Amino acid sequence: MGKSQFRYLSQEDILSLNIPYEQVIDTVEKAMGEFAKGTCQLPVKVHVNTRPVTYINAMPAYVGGEHDITGLKWVAGYPENRKKGLPVTWGIMVMNDADTGEVIGVMDARWITAVRTAAVAAITAKYCKVKDSHTMTIVGAGEQGKWNARLFKMVIPELKRIYITDIYEPAIQAYLDKMQPLMPDVEFIPFNMDTELQQCIDESQILLTATQRGEAFIFPDMLHRGMLGMPLESTAWDGRAYTQVADKFVCDDWNLCLDYLAAGKYTDGLPEEYNLLGQIINGEKPGRESEDEFVISSSHGIAISDVAVADLVLKVAAEKGVGQMLTLMEEVDILR
Repeated sequence: MGKSQFRYLSQEDILSLNIPYEQVIDTVEKAMGEFAKGTCQLPVKVHVNTRPVTYINAMPAYVGGEHDITGLKWVAGYPENRKKGLPVTWGIMVMNDADTGEVIGVMDARWITAVRTAAVAAITAKYCKVKDSHTMTIVGAGEQGKWNARLFKMVIPELKRIYITDIYEPAIQAYLDKMQPLMPDVEFIPFNMDTELQQCIDESQILLTATQRGEAFIFPDMLHRGMLGMPLESTAWDGRAYTQVADKFVCDDWNLCLDYLAAGKYTDGLPEEYNLLGQIINGEKPGRESEDEFVISSSHGIAISDVAVADLVLKVAAEKGVGQMLTLMEEVDILR
């Protein structure tokens, strides 16, 4: 073996590919189904925390079956960056040839992280929503508040109304300015979280929270039958919502839920039973079984979906000739 090269893709390179979100959703759905078959490898996330309320995670994964792909995401989350005019999330993906281990791709991970997170939630909604889910409430007008609205509409064509709020009022207007042109057939309605949250929940079939809140503000008596609850941060919901109210608990990875339980994220423990999203996709376990069920999901994000989307990005980039080919080594012998 002589020279070895890999494809480097910047954030702008990835955006220029214009990969359809429907294709991302399909890719993530297949990968999550493969995970449930037991053909994948998913080590526990490794955390580094350089400041309070921050993280840098190492997230490797192997997706087996017909996929046979492997890679690593090295991703950082720094909420205080908003005050500095910097992104909250930074990261890179490193992709390897599953047969030889050769590095074949290095790319920005911001778009991949954002779109795969929303894709997992959208897939969950696809299988666990009530039949006529015309209204949803989103608490949190940040990036995931935007991404989830965008992808939910693709799996829930009947979605016509989204109530949106945020503790930071300018974020709400920025949300409306961004989302309304992108989704002209959906009515976006801003609301006051202190005075109007309950009314919005009562009118919604889906409640999604995408915040940095460490204390609960969603309590069991605020919820109703026939709802799909989607806490992206887990700590914003009173722990009893998972253990005493929900008829069905859906997660992307049970082991990761146990890891978060040990970290104090579920204040009332975890339900005794769970339905893995991949098992629902494969038809091994049911999603929603009746219109009256209260279903709650808890997906903390697993590298299976990151690697699957990065593989899609790498293939499309190769087809279109996008990115730079960089040399990793010129020759095998390194002894001098």
